[in-house]
Amino acid sequence: MKKIFTLFAAVSIGTFCFAQTVFQSNLSSWSAGDPTDFMGTTTSISSANVVEQTIGSTYGTSTASLVNATTSHKRLTTQPITVVAGETYLVEMWVAAQTSGDLRTNYYDVTNSVYGTYNAYIDVPTASAGSLTMVSQTVTVPATSTSVEFILSVRNTDPGTSALGVGIILDSIAITATTAPVATITKIYDIQYPANANGDSPQLGNVVTTKGVVTGIVKNGPARHSFFLQDSAKAYNGIYIYQLNDSSIVIGDSVQVTGTVDEFSFASATLPTELTQIGFPSNITVLNSGNALPTPVSISTANANMEEWEGVLVKVTNAQCTSNSLGFGKWSLNDASGIINADDDIFPYALNAIVGTYYDVVGIGHYFFDEYSILPRGANDISIATSVNEFDDVTVSVYPNPVVDNLNFNMSINSATVNILDITGKIVKTITSTSKAFNVNLGTLGNGIYFYQVVDNKNNVVATSKFIVSK
Repeated sequence: MKKIFTLFAAVSIGTFCFAQTVFQSNLSSWSAGDPTDFMGTTTSISSANVVEQTIGSTYGTSTASLVNATTSHKRLTTQPITVVAGETYLVEMWVAAQTSGDLRTNYYDVTNSVYGTYNAYIDVPTASAGSLTMVSQTVTVPATSTSVEFILSVRNTDPGTSALGVGIILDSIAITATTAPVATITKIYDIQYPANANGDSPQLGNVVTTKGVVTGIVKNGPARHSFFLQDSAKAYNGIYIYQLNDSSIVIGDSVQVTGTVDEFSFASATLPTELTQIGFPSNITVLNSGNALPTPVSISTANANMEEWEGVLVKVTNAQCTSNSLGFGKWSLNDASGIINADDDIFPYALNAIVGTYYDVVGIGHYFFDEYSILPRGANDISIATSVNEFDDVTVSVYPNPVVDNLNFNMSINSATVNILDITGKIVKTITSTSKAFNVNLGTLGNGIYFYQVVDNKNNVVATSKFIVSK
């Protein structure tokens, strides 16, 4: 039976995380021959018939032997307990009886000085077959009551005089509200906004409950499945939820999370900046699904290297790929304000990124191995920039759009290389011209969206834009 009770204790602990336990006793505390957790004012069973047993207890050091061989019930009650008006409480009892004994539950309303309605009797020998077994009943306190004594009512027990006669054995009891208390929600901003110069969360080390919409999921093998949570399209309004178990959570789920806030450094714990996260949450509840995601916040590539964008959907535009060979799936972007790396935690793209090409990239701000990055989540987050860039007063005119076969170029420079890229960023055609006006034959290309990229003789990308082939 020890193994079974341990399982019950574990289940109860899990339940207690989400509902309020108002009473719990393992009958291990006795004073002057009475269990100190009981013998409330409405107790009618005599102390002589509530006997401490120190042999055979499964949980704690003692059990209580309850003896009432008469057909009239006797009450063993708790001390007065503060309750929630109108709440229903689950009374779970580990009991056993050898030959006879009936047990039921009720309450005495201390607030209004009245008894409630008794539950039906449980035939304990039949329910337990002589071995310790958990039985349960529910009681609902009145809407006007804030204090009760919970009652265990017993009758028809064996007389407690023979070798096997010990009445009803009560080994432990737990009384728990069936309605989970409403959690206090801590906004993500109040977790992320740093308390001091080192960037630590003001909630560091605290257990919090927060909620938001899932914007991205990180999967590195079957054992690791973490995600990003965001509650508005503003700075400090996103956070990383780290867990080591798989789940069915998807982007667009509205999720409530309870867990401990920590600051995690992936490489050097001595550096002042770390990743604020909720690690190994104790509870994750999907509230609903299919929600619209926060609009990505447009920022510069330089500003993407700031803590305020951790966990937030951001967008950088017209940013040139300056390297696609940084290793570990990274590629770099610069809109002339500074470099931010794009990383492959969610979606790998470095092998497809073209150095010199200008991109618009949506991604989630992240901090990993002591550097900031943005994490694109899929091909739809990456597109070739459609704006025209001019260097040293270079101008480029391109027509027609849509095009059937020949795309015409007029430029203010005498020579240039033109790359034609498909929607994935792959170069499908290249032509070098030594005149200001020329055309590119696209007869071999199928219908669809393409991009052109004009590169001058100094290897600067001077123009890039989208066009459509329609035949």
